[in-house]
Amino acid sequence: MSRLREEVLKGAKEFKIDANLEIFPGDRLGLLPTSYDPHAIDDVFVQEYDNTTGIVKINETLHPKGLKYYHWGLPESTGPQYNGVDMRGEVLLLTRNVKIDAEDIESWGGQIVTSDTIEMAGG
Repeated sequence: MSRLREEVLKGAKEFKIDANLEIFPGDRLGLLPTSYDPHAIDDVFVQEYDNTTGIVKINETLHPKGLKYYHWGLPESTGPQYNGVDMRGEVLLLTRNVKIDAEDIESWGGQIVTSDTIEMAGG
């Protein structure tokens, strides 16, 4: 996962994220919503990624009109202004699997925390 390093307008064919990531031509990226519309997600394929600048160019053959939505970003985290919350748009790598690596401390092992849990009473 990365964050947008600048705002991206609807129709844009490139955007800036963190540099020095393992992103390659053909990779699929998801730009998550930064508006009140929870469906304002862009799903794009990478044409080119500049490892030095962090600029991603999307595949114009697959996305001739560019991004469908506006996405908000800034060069630095908004954490200091919002009690540690970084409000910049998230960009997810959807091509490859995620490897979870944990250190076994006090025999707890690795844990995955989710944002929603349903507990059944009397189960």
